[in-house]
Amino acid sequence: MGAEWVGSFGVVAAALITGVFGVVLRIRKETNAGHLQSAYLLEKLEDKVKQISSDLVGLTVWTKVHEERHRLMEEREKNGS
Repeated sequence: MGAEWVGSFGVVAAALITGVFGVVLRIRKETNAGHLQSAYLLEKLEDKVKQISSDLVGLTVWTKVHEERHRLMEEREKNGS
């Protein structure tokens, strides 16, 4: 009679352990997939930020040149040239 109980508990324990490992493995796969997706999105975001940064540098230079031209034009008008 004792052997049947030990066998039954062994089967139940094996099923529980298998189930726990199955859940842990699934969670790990989902986490890895989430990390890969996040890394991909961050790389895309980094590329956009670099592009915007270079656009802002160009716009800043253009604005300074434009303001200087206006200043020179106003200076010429004052001097009557």
